[in-house]
Amino acid sequence: MANMNTATAIPTQEDRSLGLVKIMTPDQVTSWSKAQEDRGKAAQEQQKAPLIGLAANLNTKWQAAQTAKTMNIERRLLQSHRQRKGEYDPDKLAYINKFGGSDVYMMLTNVKCRAAESWARDILIPPGEKPWGIDSTPVPNIPEAEEVKIVEQVTLEASSLMTDQGLEAVTPAQISDRLTEMRESVQKEKIEKAKKVAKSNEKHIEDDLREGKYYEALSFFISDLCTFPAAFLKGPVIRRHKTLVWTDDQDGNLVPAIEVEPRREWCRASPYDIFPSPGAKSVQDGYLFERHKLRRSDLLAMIGVPGYRTEAIRAVLEEHGRGGLRQWLYVDQSRADIEDRHTEWDDPDPPIEALEFWGTLQGRDLIEWGMSSKEIPDVLQEYQVTAWMVGRWIIMARLNPNPLGRRPYYSAAFEEVADSVWGRCPAELMRDIQDVCNGVARAIVNNLSIASGPQVEVNMDRVDPGEDVESVYPWKVWKVKSDPNGGTQHAIQFYQPSPFTEMLIKVYEYFFQQASEQTGIPSYIYGQQNVPGGAGKTASGLSMLMNAASKTLKDVISHIDSNIIKPSIYDLWVHKMLFDDDLIKTGDINIIARASEYLVIAEQLQLRRTEFLQATANEFDMDIIGKKGRATILREQAKSLKMGAEDIVPSKQDMEDRERMEQAQMAAMAQAQAQEAAVAGPGAIPMPREQAPGGGRSGEMMRLAA
Repeated sequence: MANMNTATAIPTQEDRSLGLVKIMTPDQVTSWSKAQEDRGKAAQEQQKAPLIGLAANLNTKWQAAQTAKTMNIERRLLQSHRQRKGEYDPDKLAYINKFGGSDVYMMLTNVKCRAAESWARDILIPPGEKPWGIDSTPVPNIPEAEEVKIVEQVTLEASSLMTDQGLEAVTPAQISDRLTEMRESVQKEKIEKAKKVAKSNEKHIEDDLREGKYYEALSFFISDLCTFPAAFLKGPVIRRHKTLVWTDDQDGNLVPAIEVEPRREWCRASPYDIFPSPGAKSVQDGYLFERHKLRRSDLLAMIGVPGYRTEAIRAVLEEHGRGGLRQWLYVDQSRADIEDRHTEWDDPDPPIEALEFWGTLQGRDLIEWGMSSKEIPDVLQEYQVTAWMVGRWIIMARLNPNPLGRRPYYSAAFEEVADSVWGRCPAELMRDIQDVCNGVARAIVNNLSIASGPQVEVNMDRVDPGEDVESVYPWKVWKVKSDPNGGTQHAIQFYQPSPFTEMLIKVYEYFFQQASEQTGIPSYIYGQQNVPGGAGKTASGLSMLMNAASKTLKDVISHIDSNIIKPSIYDLWVHKMLFDDDLIKTGDINIIARASEYLVIAEQLQLRRTEFLQATANEFDMDIIGKKGRATILREQAKSLKMGAEDIVPSKQDMEDRERMEQAQMAAMAQAQAQEAAVAGPGAIPMPREQAPGGGRSGEMMRLAA
């Protein structure tokens, strides 16, 4: 019997081309055979008509989206990115080099973008605050079952009263008033309950946001917003993560262990990788592709995940191992150079190009793909789906898990353009200004370099042959010949070019100021000393100028509020309502974006609260607002000062308990005084207990004696 460990000669495609035979062990032969079998199954599966049609459908849409973006958007992305980084476009740089002179680039765009970024981050990601909140609806709906109970209760009360006092005892108006009263009571209870539920759910959602790196993704999104014509945020996306946990072993000692747990995550999607459908008005309109670069480990992690085809994934891995599935686009090389990845194509283990599709597909295609008739009740209906395509392989297709069919993508622009995914960024708003300032700066440098020394005219016929005319230095002796014509013209003449820097600097300063007008980002908000005269010379005046200047940025923040914060938090709440058990289920909520509505006016709000507290510090207003009302104001003021409001100002429940105790004490005191008055008899003058000598029983005896 042959030895089972004997190596076997298996020729491979590569080996045949080299005329060699590769030696493999039995285990390697088994693994190789399994890979070939999986590849054959995947290829056979992929050749089925439904999968060919599905792949062709997605490929057609991809080609349309790619063409639409290549025609104009990619050029705008590259121009804005280079302008932010301080690099000339290749054609303009070639023209400058042909002309000669300086190629200096003034970083005005980067200064403006950094100022806008820092301002937006201060508003959207403030320390100790969150730019969103959850509030209950102002008028919660009363369920039909509770409405029936209210009607039954009022009917029972009316019947009882008419039975006791006659039919005329209850009028229709009284019944209507009673129904309104009970409905208002039920709604009031629901509002109070909804507020508590909203506060509880806020904590759960905030925990998910922090664990899923929502605010880190939002920070990168802000950077893209100030750099590109549009910026994109993606999430929540479920990803599995390894975490280190500590468990007890058999001896009770703590030992490390690895747990894999799913986690909701958010990320910034690069504008280079997002491909909306031609004519899409938003990321929720038409269809959408996102381009990914995956490593082999990423694909291996997809094996066994519901909705993914194992055979197709293994076929992709096998084809990639032979050097396939690397698709470069026109924009990739320029993008890699701008992002300082100049040798990306030299990677011996290149990433795998994959496309993530979000859009509609016909039910028939999904049924043939393998979905059940329960998922697809109508084969002619269009369903919102997501699919992954790698080369010619469809590795995943499943229904959009969002019940409203929304995609986990959100976009906004620094300056919105109606009915378009792409808007305008600061780089585009000030491109002409940047070009003019660059041109003036180059002229200044060139003029200074020319005017820094003399220009020399040399008559070479009269210069000694051994003289180095290109070397000029102090105290140099020029060896020249006499003019054979007997003229008086000098053999060497010096000319000093005139500097024009003062005029050029004035031109530069004018256009530099125009950059603030074009972008709405004035220079004095990021520390420039040259502020407008008059109002800018005082602290209050400068504050007024900055508030006026912030109007442009407030518009930007409102775009982020309405297009990013509100929908992303709402979709997370929907996701948690569907799949989490730790969330209190409720349907009456509103997502509040606090950036433009609250955080922008935080300082003014704090000032107005202080003024209100001072204005109401009198006995007349205290009778109106009461201690509970003043405690509410103090609580909000303490929160804005980051002083720990719960530790300083009693809560609403504590104030109510304190009020009940005071009322009980007053009632007990009134009852005691009434008893004393009854004992003293008519005409007796009651004496307060605290004023009675000795107090207690002795005071009562003195009143009796009197």
